[in-house]
Amino acid sequence: MSRTTNDISYSLTNYDIIRNREIGSRTKIGYEDELSRKIYYNMDASESSIPSEKDSTDQGGIFNLEFSLDGRLLVAACEEKSVLIYDASNQRFIKKLNNAHRRCVNCVRFLDNNTFATCSDDGTIKLWDIRHLKVASRTLQGHSNWVKNIEYSEKEKVMVTSAFDGSIYAWDLKSPTENSALYNKVFVMTGLMRTKLTPDGSKMIIATTNGYMIIVHDLNLSMMSNDMKTFRPNVYRLMQVSEQTFPAGTMFNYLFTTSRNRLEFIDDFPNEAEVISSVQIHPMGWCALSRNVSAEDREEWTCVHDIQMRDQQEYDDAYSYIDPEGPEAEDPPDDEPATRLTDIWMGFTTNEQTERFREQNRTNIEQGRSFMGVINSGLIGHNYYTRHFEQRPEDKYRIVKNLPRLTHSIKELAVGKGYIKELCFSTDGRVICSPYGKGVRLLAFNEQCQEICCCVPDKPKELYTIVTMKDYHTDVVVSCKFNPRHYQMVSGCLGGDIVWYTPFL
Repeated sequence: MSRTTNDISYSLTNYDIIRNREIGSRTKIGYEDELSRKIYYNMDASESSIPSEKDSTDQGGIFNLEFSLDGRLLVAACEEKSVLIYDASNQRFIKKLNNAHRRCVNCVRFLDNNTFATCSDDGTIKLWDIRHLKVASRTLQGHSNWVKNIEYSEKEKVMVTSAFDGSIYAWDLKSPTENSALYNKVFVMTGLMRTKLTPDGSKMIIATTNGYMIIVHDLNLSMMSNDMKTFRPNVYRLMQVSEQTFPAGTMFNYLFTTSRNRLEFIDDFPNEAEVISSVQIHPMGWCALSRNVSAEDREEWTCVHDIQMRDQQEYDDAYSYIDPEGPEAEDPPDDEPATRLTDIWMGFTTNEQTERFREQNRTNIEQGRSFMGVINSGLIGHNYYTRHFEQRPEDKYRIVKNLPRLTHSIKELAVGKGYIKELCFSTDGRVICSPYGKGVRLLAFNEQCQEICCCVPDKPKELYTIVTMKDYHTDVVVSCKFNPRHYQMVSGCLGGDIVWYTPFL
């Protein structure tokens, strides 16, 4: 076990801190920066005075860690279908929920001080009451693949989940039923990885397996499914990369300027990012923290992107115009055979659409009908595009460009391939905890440990390493979390160990 730090200076002594609080003296400019720098610089592993209890059943890797809203409890989501609960004040093990799900548990989210939700690779979400843990208080079904994260919107009083089936659901927890009427499928896309909401519920951040993220500004969950029911982000992204216009893409330019559920893509990464595996949001909603993996898992990077709305003029100028190559295509004469059109939608169908297509074909075969083995958007052969561009001719050859959003980044160790590494912000938003091999790193926006609003760089810069704690675990660390009320931190690894950290001043 080794611990390395950068040379960080601070003039405040413990006596100064306590004395200033006693007499109520006004703090000088930079006092909070210096105090935070001292606290995080002195973070190290701590051991409880209460002997730890070992369960005879191995819980596997610690995939996710979550504190209760009041900071009193810690709940861990485990690989081997279980959930662990600890008393955060003394690190005492309280209870293990064996077989909480039928497969590994991926995420834990507290909805209030007594209720938390878990999600699993078994496709279900379960609600638990901390006062009655014999069985789950509710089991929610709807996803058809691994459910990877849970969010809660205080603004709209709904729980939001996303899964590898490409769907995002909004759950009305006030409904007394557990059937399909309980949720609203607000968005569907291929390559969906993670979904996060800002603390005020005004934005949604969507991470993908295609090297970009999506911001949904001015979020309205109740209208999201209606606003974007036929939009396919990967089609638009392909159009941006290839610099070719497709009617199935440019007809959705209005989604980047609308006043409700306004879209924006983020694609400026310091590496050739392929999978954006995890995302966290700054406590004030100022920026998004992400961990990405390049092709063939060769590199991993931690990145910070600004997600706040920009001046309207910047959006108005963020377009590229593609001149059509040659005259527009015309309908072939009646005496010439029509060539088969290629629908760009074919490459971006969801699992649900594919299954529906196969089921339709199965019915056609049983009824003796013939069919073409093509999945498309259903728009080829119709004048839908023509009608749309008659009303919005300026969009026909116009592509929205993505604004630069990257502020900070740092390269990580490419270990534990195939596993998602969950990062986290400190409660004050000054510090980032990042899994680093068999330990963790504490990162800041600059050497003064300032808040990001005070040190936004003119161009992207490297995150500043405050302290690196190596080999604090027996296996690769995949999760970490700060306590929302106290200067306390935890990390979990694939070997099932949980390490607690506190500042030693």
